[in-house]
Amino acid sequence: MESRDHSDQPKPAGQQDGQPKEEKENLKGEAFNYDDILEHLGQIGKFQLRTVLWLIVPALFPAFVTMSLTFTGGVPDYRCFVDGCDEVESQGQDGMDYFSPPWLNNTIPGWEGESSSTDNRVKKQCYVYNHTWNNVEECLAGSDVGIDQEIQCNEWVYDDSIFGSTVVTDFELVCDDENKRPIPGMAYMAGNVFGPVLFGFLSDKTGRKPAFTLSVILLSILVTSAAFSTNIITFSVLRFLSAICNIGFFDIYFVWGVEAVGGKYRVAVGFMFQVLFTTGAAVLGIIAYFVRDWRKLHLIMGVPIFTFVSLYWMVPESIRWLIAKKRYKEAKELILKASKVNKKSIPDHLLVIPNQHLSEQQEKEMAVFTIQSEEILIKENRTTTTMDSTENSEEGVMDILRSTVMVKRIVILMTAWFACVMSYYGITFAANNISRNFYINYELIMLVEIPAYVFFIYITEKIGRRLTISAGLMISGLGCLITGLLPADQEVMQVVFSLIGKFFVSTVLAALYAGTIELFPTETRAIAMGICSTFGRFGGIVAPLLADAGSRIDPALPYIIFAIANIAVGVLCFLLPETKNLPLPNNIQEAIDMEKHTISLRRCCKKNDETVIPPFGKK
Repeated sequence: MESRDHSDQPKPAGQQDGQPKEEKENLKGEAFNYDDILEHLGQIGKFQLRTVLWLIVPALFPAFVTMSLTFTGGVPDYRCFVDGCDEVESQGQDGMDYFSPPWLNNTIPGWEGESSSTDNRVKKQCYVYNHTWNNVEECLAGSDVGIDQEIQCNEWVYDDSIFGSTVVTDFELVCDDENKRPIPGMAYMAGNVFGPVLFGFLSDKTGRKPAFTLSVILLSILVTSAAFSTNIITFSVLRFLSAICNIGFFDIYFVWGVEAVGGKYRVAVGFMFQVLFTTGAAVLGIIAYFVRDWRKLHLIMGVPIFTFVSLYWMVPESIRWLIAKKRYKEAKELILKASKVNKKSIPDHLLVIPNQHLSEQQEKEMAVFTIQSEEILIKENRTTTTMDSTENSEEGVMDILRSTVMVKRIVILMTAWFACVMSYYGITFAANNISRNFYINYELIMLVEIPAYVFFIYITEKIGRRLTISAGLMISGLGCLITGLLPADQEVMQVVFSLIGKFFVSTVLAALYAGTIELFPTETRAIAMGICSTFGRFGGIVAPLLADAGSRIDPALPYIIFAIANIAVGVLCFLLPETKNLPLPNNIQEAIDMEKHTISLRRCCKKNDETVIPPFGKK
């Protein structure tokens, strides 16, 4: 056993020589089992807390990048520039509104009409009368022009009461080019599909520190470069690449922070990072209110990100990752450093490097010998066929697809993720369609997520995962349906019911993370989670399309679609098993056996958990 000098390390209170009971306690645990080490080091001592606090610093910025298109891609009201009437020197003078001057009735067809049809909107925004105007006085006097004298314009005037400059105004994504507006949003959501895979691989392969640093450098360059885009294609490509780096940036520091603490505090740390994301989105709204130039906003977001490179020297590598990669020497150094910072001592046997005197070949031979010994032991004990196949064969995604029960389950969850993510982003992106108080509405829609997450923690333990997901989706759908059906003059009520929709869809999104993990066996849990969440990101790709359709066709359209999807999927989710208080399934058979918990709803509300949740059965 390796020895170590403890002269410079303080001992816990009460530990003295000649206390055999405490010495026996200190001998418990396996070498380099980090959970055992944390029992001595502390679940969240000063060392771990310092790591978490450093990682809080960049936690606002992923929301900046994700939600920025709400402002940089905002669509202001616009109309044709009328040559001879829209004189620069006369705009805003003599009390005349430069965007809606009184002479528009004489120069733009359909301007005085009250119809909200698509044809009338296109006429008001994209056509002028084919007439030569010499001055504003002539525009006010009018002239005898007819419908057959309309021509399409090629220059526009934008209302800057909500947005200043956006990619829509700079790249003139109006009239014939308005179909290009959703491209940046779709590109960003598509990047979210690839980001977790790429940076998840890099993070697991190279470590949290180098992968995080790479994401920081690339993200800063990409977000800053987007400010200098000269066309919508360049901007969209940079948004796609930014999404890949941004989701990697978020996932890495999230995992890094959660890995630093003990199991008792993991949920709290994860919850804190989620709240900080929402807070970042709200802070972005405040910044965007004062900075209404989309290029300046991108610079404000992108340039500070580069400073997070300094965290490479501030935050230690994940000890859990070092142990998992068998880099025991580096892990030991950090554990000893943490013990000094936390003023704790770690028993020697927990820091003995396994097989440190064996060569790599000897380790492989020992591993083979161990496996063979286990197989012989299983045969000698005449273990049942079911247990034998469970312990000696690996289960993969193909095994899930061979089970009708598991296929049904994963299909239901894929649709739930799709509907939930589509509504989550769609309600936010469509905020401009239903309220003239755009910035206030945006702040409310973002901040409502914080009580939604708190509500999730409370309600899911009361009524279970299934009812939280199903009822949450249906209530969210009902809120969206009422929002879509309310008349346009009921703006306050539209905002209230859209907030109800966002509140419950945020609750469901949190419940889906927990529910999906609990419904699949250990060996296929990660891949099942990846399939479902990736399918959900396709809902994120659809969201900006629907929000744009709402601005061009009818503001109610996206909300009606969200309502139909959420209510239908909410009903479908009643077919899922309840997982409250159930152990996580270790194999596919145990996951299949959970179907016995697809029962009547009244049992979800019973107080006697033993009646509601009997033990696993066997087929």
